[in-house]
Amino acid sequence: MTLSIVVPVYRPDPSHLVEAIDSVRAQTDPDWQLVLAADGPQPAEVDAVLDALDDPRIVLERCPTQGGISAATNAAIARATGEFVAFLDNDDVLSPRATQAIARATGLADDVDFVYSDEDKLDPGGRRVEPFHKPGWSPERLLGQMYTCHLSAYRKSLIDQVGGLRSEFNGAQDHDLALRISRLARRVVHIPEVLYHWRQSATSTALDPGSKQWAHDAGTRAVQAHLDDAGLPALAVSDAAYPGVTVINPALRAHPLVSIIVLTRGTARMIRNESVVLDEHGVRTVLQRSSYPNYEIVVVLDRDAPPALAAQLEALDPKRIRTVHNTEPFNFADANNFGVDQAEGTHLIFLNDDTEVKTPGWIERLVFWSSIPDVGVAGCCLEFADGRIQHAGIVSRASGPSHRWAGFAADHPGMFSSLRLTVNMLATTGACLAILRTRFEEVGGFTKLFPLNFNDVDLGLKLVSRGYRNVVDNRTRLYHFETSTRPKTVEANEVHLLFERWNGLINDDPWDNPNVRGVGVEETPAPPLLTRLREMHGTHYPPRAWPPLSC
Repeated sequence: MTLSIVVPVYRPDPSHLVEAIDSVRAQTDPDWQLVLAADGPQPAEVDAVLDALDDPRIVLERCPTQGGISAATNAAIARATGEFVAFLDNDDVLSPRATQAIARATGLADDVDFVYSDEDKLDPGGRRVEPFHKPGWSPERLLGQMYTCHLSAYRKSLIDQVGGLRSEFNGAQDHDLALRISRLARRVVHIPEVLYHWRQSATSTALDPGSKQWAHDAGTRAVQAHLDDAGLPALAVSDAAYPGVTVINPALRAHPLVSIIVLTRGTARMIRNESVVLDEHGVRTVLQRSSYPNYEIVVVLDRDAPPALAAQLEALDPKRIRTVHNTEPFNFADANNFGVDQAEGTHLIFLNDDTEVKTPGWIERLVFWSSIPDVGVAGCCLEFADGRIQHAGIVSRASGPSHRWAGFAADHPGMFSSLRLTVNMLATTGACLAILRTRFEEVGGFTKLFPLNFNDVDLGLKLVSRGYRNVVDNRTRLYHFETSTRPKTVEANEVHLLFERWNGLINDDPWDNPNVRGVGVEETPAPPLLTRLREMHGTHYPPRAWPPLSC
């Protein structure tokens, strides 16, 4: 497999151009082609570097007039002979293992079409900083952020099929290409290894993400074009506070009936120095703060619930609220399945009674994400009343599944703005979880073997095992007054059963990165020194494919 590395050249610092070219020549796997396209006339110092090229694996294409980055890159792609094409900026640097790692990743299966790696940056002093350890393949995150970025390689036939880069999206031409390729790619592979060093310069977004607003605007337009082409009813808007982040706002064309299922026993507790009945408080905030027009609330009453509770709840809104009585001993999974049997909606939202709606458009957002083909469950970010995050998705590391970002401040942006995005995660908490009824029924609903804990994790894992992706929309926020209804206890037999059923996925979370460690407030990237030691000793984490190679 020959890898063609394409480089559009436009007036770079000659020394940086030399470093970029030399980083390709230094590859441990020599099976590469380097194609440079000079975008119009170049300064004499740059021409001198280009004219001195004498390696038969290096091709130089001179464009007589400046056409912009997309036109120059397309000119380079036209001269590429490799089965795959990777992109290198004219002042950046590749890791010596880049072509070797790409070859390994593309060789995993015949249907690999898209490969991307981790990256870091070169500061003005040449030091490697800001490593970006990326998640596994996350199409929903790609809508809000060009996270795959460097180093990316695509099957050349797919680049040709979509027509190459489009000049109308210059500044975000790579994001536009990745989105279009993503609709066709059969299998995507992530390499959890830093293969690309992105140079920070005075005018680059690597140094100042806000330095090129026009590029971020182009990215928003590229996302909107993708949403339109994919038939996804949403509007893309730039996040003014976080350059490079695009907000996806649902613009639903239809409002199918949503059944919100709430289990309760009528527990009361203090919230913000006031004693409230949890289910009444939570249901009232759904009624008062929800903008979605077509929903019902199915309240499943525990056999321990006070006799008067049903009438009290239905009185809040008789047209929307129905109460049903569950006479069996409490089993979270069984009670929720019972609620589904009583519900009429095509969309289901499971909601704890100890929650409070914060985002008015929460139902619209959850309906939008859970309606996307190949999405299993859609969750949200939950906050404690004291302004800390309780849940932003479930990640599995050495100790097993846990809440990601638990304990961080509610306004924390997350690593590389992840808490401003919709991201793919292994699972999401059942405290607020949305799913299409057909998908819920496809996997048999909640597994009754988990009466208290991990039933939500098990549901997510069942969907992942069938090829679905689970999402967490971090712009959808609810408060969660956790463990208000029942004590927070985890039974040993449930832990054992979860690992017995799902050991493979738990030990190799498809959307985590092995270079990120810790749980909750301890979460941090691997220390740069550890990354360098791995590189020196050739110890690298294996590439990860989606769909998994077993599919």
